[in-house]
Amino acid sequence: MFDRSLLPPAEFEFVLITDTHFMFPQKEAEFASRHTQTARAEVALRAAASLDADFIVHLGDLVQEYPDTEAFPKALAAALAHLRQCGVEPRFVAGNHDIGDKPDPTMPTRPVSQESLARYHAAVGPSWYSFDVRGCHFVVVNSQIFNTELDAAADQRCWLEKDLQENSGERIFLFLHLPPFLSDEHETALGHYDNIAEPDRGWFLDLVRRHNVELLAAAHVHCSFFDHLGSTRYLVVNSTSFTRPGFCHMFTSAPPPDQGRDDSPKLGFYLCRVMQDRTDLHFVRMEGCTEDDFTASHAERLVTRTPRGLESPPLALTLRYPLSALTETPLAWPSAIRQPVRNDYPLLSCLELGAGAVRVPGVDLADPFLAERLAILRAEGVDVVATLIAAPELDMSAWLERHRPQIDGVELQLAGTPWPSDDQLRSLRELDLGRVELSLSAIVPHEALSGKQHPRTRSGFLLRELDELNERLRVAEVHLASVLCRVDTNFGAWRGVRQIAQSSAFSQVGRIDASLELSTTKDHECTREVSEALFAMALFPGARLYVDPLRDFDRTMDVNHGLLDPLCNPRPAFHAARCLNTILVTEWERLAAGERFECGEALVPSVRSSRSSLFLTFDGRLTEATADVIKAQRCRVYDLTEGRAVRTAGDLRGPGLIVADTSHE
Repeated sequence: MFDRSLLPPAEFEFVLITDTHFMFPQKEAEFASRHTQTARAEVALRAAASLDADFIVHLGDLVQEYPDTEAFPKALAAALAHLRQCGVEPRFVAGNHDIGDKPDPTMPTRPVSQESLARYHAAVGPSWYSFDVRGCHFVVVNSQIFNTELDAAADQRCWLEKDLQENSGERIFLFLHLPPFLSDEHETALGHYDNIAEPDRGWFLDLVRRHNVELLAAAHVHCSFFDHLGSTRYLVVNSTSFTRPGFCHMFTSAPPPDQGRDDSPKLGFYLCRVMQDRTDLHFVRMEGCTEDDFTASHAERLVTRTPRGLESPPLALTLRYPLSALTETPLAWPSAIRQPVRNDYPLLSCLELGAGAVRVPGVDLADPFLAERLAILRAEGVDVVATLIAAPELDMSAWLERHRPQIDGVELQLAGTPWPSDDQLRSLRELDLGRVELSLSAIVPHEALSGKQHPRTRSGFLLRELDELNERLRVAEVHLASVLCRVDTNFGAWRGVRQIAQSSAFSQVGRIDASLELSTTKDHECTREVSEALFAMALFPGARLYVDPLRDFDRTMDVNHGLLDPLCNPRPAFHAARCLNTILVTEWERLAAGERFECGEALVPSVRSSRSSLFLTFDGRLTEATADVIKAQRCRVYDLTEGRAVRTAGDLRGPGLIVADTSHE
């Protein structure tokens, strides 16, 4: 079901899956999507089983019923049988649907009791325990008994402190159902359906920090969140079956189907790959699939790399929106208060794409909330490049003194002209950058565009301006890590980026990065532009393609699609970028030192080296010469927007990449 051939080797793998909510068929249901949640869970479970990981952890909520309902015992037994039928024998975490809610007088169902806990232990097994796998220590705790007077709560507390102390210094992974918090570890808990109250929250998080837990994973909210607690990565895993309606209020868009309960593109699970020095978290999108078309299509889902698994990835992003935003869900059942929530989907999308860098306005670094989010992105392997408009009052030395530890690069944007002034050149020459890369760009107004009443302002240099820019830099003895060149898409993104790649070397510039601004609301055109531009980056490894925007613009003077829609769900161009980004880096790794791809024929965008030839196609049709090459070689074929490895070019449903192995010639 999955193609993991492009991933680096791992010590071992495990799967995190949660909130499957098995339920018996019903004639009537409060939400239409209730009728699909068991079928969705089944496909996800079978997909997880097909990965043949070392183990699977189910983070809780096996059933839709609650422990105090008459149907619960039968439902729990059926859910456990359903798991076995799907080939899954997971390590279990107790959820609120499995043993009861947290102790809060406002909660919609009864809290966990001695009786419900005993029934769970008899039917499922212990609700707190630990185990070891290849030098790593895994710990499961029962979040539902935190802050209770049950004897089990005191027993678990003593056990957890002892277990962590005995394994201190090891790589520790910790799993529970209820998140300690969503937005802030000091947030209110009474009336909050989705967090752990004090005093156990503080006690628990202190243990997490004290023992340098590598990964803390929770569930329950059916929505993804991601945070860092010191050196600990804190992941809240989405459901396989349905989304919680209240959380769609974090998006400035119309609600998803079923009053927000059926935001199906967000449904899935995580494949966790443990390396010697890190753990890669791969989100496997199931998208609410209710039919097992994995095997029927004879195609394998392509698992792509995360930023820390990619060396100099070509894909980078321009963030016109802030990386994240805070909002509050309305005061509505099952919570008795408004819950503060943070939109982490753009950040998680950067990681899923394997982005190498993001461009953000420098002012974001002065905002404590955004600065923290960007720091997490950097810790996950994504470079942060701050953009600064070259205003007269800008003191770059003072700005760098404040923000140097927060960034990997700074881009000075010349205002109104592509030419730096003598004073600016002098300042650049004298600038103490430390390890921060210096880039140059330009913001130039009065660019006429077809169909626009008023001229637009372009960002980035034009290719024809680079010779003169390099000469001015040479005379001033200024060296730059990079300049940003705008991709001219008038004759296609493939040609635009190829022209940049094949331009002359510049003595004062380390590399030329490209900026691709999407300008249409047609998904197929966006996909073609992104695919062609990123594919052409094979001609100059180490350079970056900044795709702009990450998210749709739908309320500005210029309406156009990005890689994500207003609900932060992937558009087809997202998957094309994700797949090409990993494939290109993998192909670069196969080349001999110093070898590069060369440009092939123009009718079908292609590049070739001594080891392989790559062909980009948008309709499955190829030139006769290209087809002959493919027939003669061993080939891998990828459907880019489906994110699948297919058998032949004839199996492509949309844009595709064909990789022909020529190393045996």
